[in-house]
Amino acid sequence: MAEAGNAGLMTAGLCQTFCDHAMGNYRVLTQMASELLAAAAQRQLDQLDEKLFLELYGPRPAQSHPLRSRL
Repeated sequence: MAEAGNAGLMTAGLCQTFCDHAMGNYRVLTQMASELLAAAAQRQLDQLDEKLFLELYGPRPAQSHPLRSRL
């Protein structure tokens, strides 16, 4: 990242989270980074962190199924 122009763009925790989540798959890593960068640009954030990662990739609340409410 230092060679790319912004060594402080991602927190150290986010770098570790990316590596853990991608499990060695560079395609997954670059796709996630691209989506995270786009979301940060849209929100005009100066730094990418774990909070943004969880907002995009964290677990979603379960939605109740319309038929299950009748049971």
